[in-house]
Amino acid sequence: MNLDSRGYVSIVELVVYVPAFVLAIIICVRHGIRQTSGWIYTLLLCLVRIVGSICQLVAYSNPSTGLIQAYLIFDSVGLSPLLFATLGLLSRLVDWVNTERGPILQAVHFRLVQLLITIGLILGIVGGVQRGSSQSTTDTTPQPSSVSQAAIILYIVAFAALVGILLLSFGYLSYVPSKERSISAGVAIALPLILVRLVYSAVSTFTHSKTFSILGGDVGVFVGMAVVEEFLVVIIYIGLGFVVPKLQKGQQGEVGSGQWRQRRERPIKFTSIRGANRA
Repeated sequence: MNLDSRGYVSIVELVVYVPAFVLAIIICVRHGIRQTSGWIYTLLLCLVRIVGSICQLVAYSNPSTGLIQAYLIFDSVGLSPLLFATLGLLSRLVDWVNTERGPILQAVHFRLVQLLITIGLILGIVGGVQRGSSQSTTDTTPQPSSVSQAAIILYIVAFAALVGILLLSFGYLSYVPSKERSISAGVAIALPLILVRLVYSAVSTFTHSKTFSILGGDVGVFVGMAVVEEFLVVIIYIGLGFVVPKLQKGQQGEVGSGQWRQRRERPIKFTSIRGANRA
């Protein structure tokens, strides 16, 4: 098996994401599956990248349209866990503000953003299947798919909504306990990284540029605009998982408890702990 530079990138991804996957499991167990505040999506991103890297490496010794299709699908869905994880963390932040100050955003607002990301995820999978089906094992520049382009547009709209939620929450951080404020700082650092990753996907999807080709594009551009950004966001979110305290029963509000994900679930009262946990 003769590896090229892309193959070595896949090996590095395995070296990074396998330990990150283990740490993400620890965080999900620590906070509880129902109160992971987005860390479950960090876990899923690690899993997606691990499987995608394995497909890439196997394709060197056994090139096939099926493996190429699988790699394109896993690459196309990578943005959705990043956006979902960010949305989950912001929901936790907004819950504190809603409880201490009064509602600034409702669960329905988060549900709408979730819907955009979910539809983008579905379209991304369909687009990856289409691009993979029309891809030969020798052609390194997949043709852009209109379905994939629609997915990117939805991701861009969802990203803009996440930025808006973060900016809105900045004005109410005084209502958030000191240990929880690290979420706003972490997300503020992560969003520009996600933006760069989103730009890379948009250019590779909307243009025929060989430089931004998913399969045979410039490796330096791929690493600098996609791989590194995802590494850093995963590190930031895993770090937040160990920094912020586990919420006790009754401390999670409508937004963070998943009411925007499961409408039939009974509301959970978010107990105010203004005096105890405020800096």
